[in-house]
Amino acid sequence: MNRYIVLCIGLAVFNPASSQEILKVRTLAFMADLNSGDTTRIKSYFLPEAHIYHVDTDTMIDLTVSDFLYSAPNFSSGKFREEFYEIEVDNFENGFAYTNVRFRFFLDGEMAFTGLDHHCWTIRNGEYFIHSIHSSRTRPRPSITASPGSDDPTLQINNLMNKWHKDVATCHLEDYFSFMHESFYFLGTDPMERWSKQEFRKFCEPYFKKSDTWHFIPNWRNVYFSEDGNTAWFEESLDTWMEECRGSGVLMKAEGQWKIVHYNLSVVIENEKIKKFIKLREHK
Repeated sequence: MNRYIVLCIGLAVFNPASSQEILKVRTLAFMADLNSGDTTRIKSYFLPEAHIYHVDTDTMIDLTVSDFLYSAPNFSSGKFREEFYEIEVDNFENGFAYTNVRFRFFLDGEMAFTGLDHHCWTIRNGEYFIHSIHSSRTRPRPSITASPGSDDPTLQINNLMNKWHKDVATCHLEDYFSFMHESFYFLGTDPMERWSKQEFRKFCEPYFKKSDTWHFIPNWRNVYFSEDGNTAWFEESLDTWMEECRGSGVLMKAEGQWKIVHYNLSVVIENEKIKKFIKLREHK
């Protein structure tokens, strides 16, 4: 039995007193069930109308419970894991309460970042349910972020690529496309998606105008350089609405500035699922 569930049962048996303790126990149980990846159990904590908001400095992704549950297989497989290190009941009044959960997020067994989940709970039929969650990173993985003035070329590339992804999420069209070299090509996940810079801009503009863009969050990135230091190529993992995607690309220095000249986005799929994937593609 999961040690967090044991702890929850122990608290419930030996400390039956306050509402704050009951809510803390329920929060502990939710975190344990989240790591189990059991969609039925995870869903049972939420109100049907609940939303989960991933908050960044300038952006916010709004997810329904169904959207949120798409990530459950990554927890059940052990690819994702959240390890909490502090839980506090922030406020409690008239059946409405907040809990703050500080956690470490692990990707493939390695810590990727720390974060804060702010849970809003309310009572329905005498039981506490999550009405909303606001989640934010508190410390990104050091290997893919750096101060703007860093002289390390790897960290410079990481900063530029992080900003490039963020420019889409914040609908900064000109910044997004100014980072692209004039010879830039983009390969998307759809077989038909091979665009020049001009073609890609034409495709993107309506989405930027409607503020209906995408938000890809880097998990990790490896950067490589040519001997003269003027060409760089990379591979990266992205957390997206399609679950994990992989990106790879090439950058070169043009008049002393890095510009991206090629980017290839792909969806990842486990080898044992390939046959089912092939059958899915056969349906027109």
